[in-house]
Amino acid sequence: MQATFPLGRPAGVRVGAHWSVLLIMALLAELLAQSLLPEAVPGQSALVYWATGIAGAVVFLASLLAHELSHALVARRRGVAVDRITLWLFGGSTEMSGELPSPGTAFAVAVAGPLASLLAGGAFLGLGLLLPAAVPAVVVVALTWLGWTNLVLAVFNLLPGAPLDGGRVLQAIIWKLTGDKRRAQAAAARSGSVLGLLLAGAGLVELLWFGSFAGLWLVGIGWFLGFSARAEFAAGPAREVLGRIRLGQVMTPHPVTAPGWFTVQAFVEQAAACRQRTFPVVSFDGRPVGVVSLAALARVPEQARTSTRVEDVCVKPPLCLVAGPDVPLTTVLSRTGARPGQDLVLVVENGVLAGVVSPGDIARTLELAVLGTEARRPTV
Repeated sequence: MQATFPLGRPAGVRVGAHWSVLLIMALLAELLAQSLLPEAVPGQSALVYWATGIAGAVVFLASLLAHELSHALVARRRGVAVDRITLWLFGGSTEMSGELPSPGTAFAVAVAGPLASLLAGGAFLGLGLLLPAAVPAVVVVALTWLGWTNLVLAVFNLLPGAPLDGGRVLQAIIWKLTGDKRRAQAAAARSGSVLGLLLAGAGLVELLWFGSFAGLWLVGIGWFLGFSARAEFAAGPAREVLGRIRLGQVMTPHPVTAPGWFTVQAFVEQAAACRQRTFPVVSFDGRPVGVVSLAALARVPEQARTSTRVEDVCVKPPLCLVAGPDVPLTTVLSRTGARPGQDLVLVVENGVLAGVVSPGDIARTLELAVLGTEARRPTV
């Protein structure tokens, strides 16, 4: 997901937030500060309402993060690599580098998030009941709101349709009963499409029949669920194909390399003779050092190009990805930026550069996978 900003690495998991999170936090803070809190506890200052509203919105974001972290930690405990968590307008997503190996693992990962939301909701409601004499009334109202909101979030996520957690639970159950993962994915996706249509229809009724603009929000959620479910259904065959592909099948062998000991000026004269924009950088003994782009070379001041070595301006691991030819493509898809003209995956075998995987190679492989076929190992 693009346009994200980092929020740290809680429990060792990389977390980012999409810019739309700022929008939903602002809406929630306004809802609390200008509607719920003044109605429940009249007579307070605007500063008190807004401070409590903003704090409530931040705590709600933290509860969303706890929901997604629960997915991530259970997946990691079951041996599935987790790449990152992204929070956004409609909640969050936990991106895993590997496939879930069994129905039991899929079920455990899916239910972990709603269980965390149920626990959070119960905890907030409990605090709201226990603390009325110890904290201001606006705090009690905010805690109660957080409790019910987390409970609603848990119940909503358990609705049986992909990409909701309930859809993942349904998929795991069907997978267990039939032994057919693809059939289970298709059933969960179809259920998600139906659920999306029902929610969008309910939103339209609320908007047109009752005149409530809150129906627009329900329409948006229904549209998102339906769109995501259809995308998952279409991506099923492609996912199966991609799971079998190794980097050695899609790499470009014997690419033009940039000698790390060359000066920038010397290499620019060599690079002008080929059509590449990004080059693997190698040491004098042929070991891969990193990746350099024409854009990076252009940022070197003209007067310094005759004294600056290519190795000094290249991107080095771990900022550029190095992997073996037998590594599955799916394990690197979420770990590379895939920016044309900037990123390359260095494919290394026995310490020697065997080839590179460029954004163009990845795009071609994905397109072939959608067509139901695999990229073939290049001939030399």
